[in-house]
Amino acid sequence: MPFSSGRVSFCQFAVSGDAPSTADETALAILKEYAFKETEIGAPDEVEAGFVTGEHILDTAFSYEKNGFGNTLLFAIRIDTHKVPSDLKQAYRKINERAAAEGNPSGFASKADKRDAKDAAERQLHDDLAAGKFRRSKMIQVMWDLKAHTVYCGASGATVQERVVKLFKAAFAVNLQYQSAGTLAGRVLMNQGKTRDYEDLRPSSFTAPPPGATDSQDDEDYIEGPRDLNTPIVPWVVKSVDLKDFLGNEYLYWLWWIAETDDGALTIKDDTGRETEVFFAIDKALDMDCAWDANGKQTLRGAGPTRLLEAADALKTGKWPRKMGLIVSDGESQWELTFQGDQWTVSAALLPTIEDAAGPREQLEQRLDLAKGLAQTLNGMYRAFLDARTAGSWPTKRAAIRQWVKERRKPAKAVMPAPTPVEISVASGPADESAENVETAEVGV
Repeated sequence: MPFSSGRVSFCQFAVSGDAPSTADETALAILKEYAFKETEIGAPDEVEAGFVTGEHILDTAFSYEKNGFGNTLLFAIRIDTHKVPSDLKQAYRKINERAAAEGNPSGFASKADKRDAKDAAERQLHDDLAAGKFRRSKMIQVMWDLKAHTVYCGASGATVQERVVKLFKAAFAVNLQYQSAGTLAGRVLMNQGKTRDYEDLRPSSFTAPPPGATDSQDDEDYIEGPRDLNTPIVPWVVKSVDLKDFLGNEYLYWLWWIAETDDGALTIKDDTGRETEVFFAIDKALDMDCAWDANGKQTLRGAGPTRLLEAADALKTGKWPRKMGLIVSDGESQWELTFQGDQWTVSAALLPTIEDAAGPREQLEQRLDLAKGLAQTLNGMYRAFLDARTAGSWPTKRAAIRQWVKERRKPAKAVMPAPTPVEISVASGPADESAENVETAEVGV
């Protein structure tokens, strides 16, 4: 399970409305009232959803011992889908049509026979659905930080988001807003009184437009007013959650720059203003995509992917980081994770080892605190970026980043003791979501 054991993956939702303040009996009673229930009579809806404890997919016996942790609720959402394969629908209809045709002197099914065959097929499918023949079940663990008004969901994707939002609205009468990089930036900056700054943000130009970029500069789907041909279009943002989600990719770009020019050291502030020194490194994974929609994608895997010349070439030709492996430390705890900037999702995060827990419950409490600590640290690092991004000195920093990109083609001074296999995938041509035209190779670092 994402939060109970193993590596942790999650996305974030901001909660607004009259939510519970603690994991009390009232909150547990609501979970029980909206516990998952299978449809008992007739065919079920295509999608059924409800709460389960998270112990396993059939457990709906909620209790404080299982689900309550002070200001935190830990439970799960069960989502069942009932969908008949289209080929099976056609097969049932064909079988009934053939049976009718065999009873006719002509050997063909009449129009009336075909209508009857269709009705018979639908009855068969209804019976199959009612019997649960096509049921597909999955459980998604949820951690609700009641104090921070944040829900951490162990899975992402449009279907999951829709069901989570709908179920929380029905059960707790609260609204959930998915926190992508753009929506999170809007929340942070508006709370700081920087609404106008947020609205005026446009993608930064860290490089000159690569060859072929001008051919795609007529896309103004998400930019109001005249289009600056020297501004990247960031094509994936058009299909993203928020039109400002490019800020998450700029954030990763900025982290990369700091990692190499300031040894990965960053001072962040929490919601109370308390400062913490954070150290980070980029390792094991680096996915990039062309912000100008001209040069496709690139995937690097292995130790120190940013040190490869392929990474330098990708930056120079207008590619931006979409996802990267990170090691983050606040001096007390260290996390290893994969992070996607625009979608603001954490994948396969390795939490610090817990050695002093008195029992299973205390161990779980510490895991929840460490998962929340990771999310808060990443948010604090993002606030530091947004402070820099909306400051008057940003053009100077952007110029420094541009110069850094130009100079990164120089070989690194460090000498590695032995080659390390690194997987490289490069997709040429305009960026898209397909896996076509991808070349993979192994090189030594």
